[in-house]
Amino acid sequence: MGQPAASRGASGRAAAIGVGPAKAGRNASAKGGAPWERAPAPVRTVPPGERSKRQEKRARRGSESTERLAKVLARAGVASRRVAEEIIASGKVRVNGEVVLLPQRQVMQNVDKILVDGRPLLRNVARHYFAVNKPKGYLCASSAAPDTVGAKKLVIDLFADWTERVWSRANPRLPPPRLFTVGRLDVASTGLLFVTNDGHWAQRIQHPSVGVTKEYLVACTGPASRRQLETIAAGAVVEGAMVVPLAVAPVVDHPGDRSRLRVVVAEGRKHEVRELVAAAGLDVASLKRVRVGGYRLPRDLGVGQVRELKPHEVRRVLDLGAQNNNPEINPYFSALPPGPEYRMRIPV
Repeated sequence: MGQPAASRGASGRAAAIGVGPAKAGRNASAKGGAPWERAPAPVRTVPPGERSKRQEKRARRGSESTERLAKVLARAGVASRRVAEEIIASGKVRVNGEVVLLPQRQVMQNVDKILVDGRPLLRNVARHYFAVNKPKGYLCASSAAPDTVGAKKLVIDLFADWTERVWSRANPRLPPPRLFTVGRLDVASTGLLFVTNDGHWAQRIQHPSVGVTKEYLVACTGPASRRQLETIAAGAVVEGAMVVPLAVAPVVDHPGDRSRLRVVVAEGRKHEVRELVAAAGLDVASLKRVRVGGYRLPRDLGVGQVRELKPHEVRRVLDLGAQNNNPEINPYFSALPPGPEYRMRIPV
């Protein structure tokens, strides 16, 4: 006789949910049932030391990733990213024989043939970092413009001795690195200036979002009144934007002399400090930059001299803790509390 109906129903349900005979389970999987009815996919094992196809594809894609042309030039030491964009826009860069005018052009440094001024882009370039005590009358540019008045000498010219005595002896068959200034000091200003071939480092120093501040020593033609100091501290419009200094104060070494001021700013706009002082009705006799970030101009670095920075000094420039709290690096402003007192300390 046949199996009872109840038993047949139970057996059918058992086979349907995969707990019956193995043959029933395989048949259900073959017909493409629900996911929990399908047999598990076989696991592919990869021998040790080998990569799966997916890993190989990811590695190949990573090695062929593209970057902005301006970023590639900056990393290769051609110039800072901002100046690299200007170089590209001027038509001096070729990629695979084609003149490129857009800084955002995507390239692969290890694949594309990139020429700058007809010279191939170097790879794996050693980084160099210098502090310069800029003299008056020197331009922070790669070449002097024909209409430049009052100065034809370049800051880069100060490296002729280093190129001959240091670089050429150590690398007799290699051209010297492409050095450029980090930011600018106008022709009439003096003091601390960095020169490097590391575009990424230069970009971090100059970008306001990083928080690197700059300190200047200003000598005015006459003493500054309290109202004039308050005017400087209130800020002024520079290049169409409102600029407010972080600190303004007479030099503490000369308590009775209000013609010498210290000014700290966070941005690097053209003639920023001169514009702030001029807005208060004061004339600038001399302007000297004495600190950038956590690095202060060394006392033993004479005017026109060049010094290559040590690794810890390179890091110190971007060290905001050293910039704000180290009395040896920032002896005057580190003692001032935050708030309005920090912005302006004026003797009564």
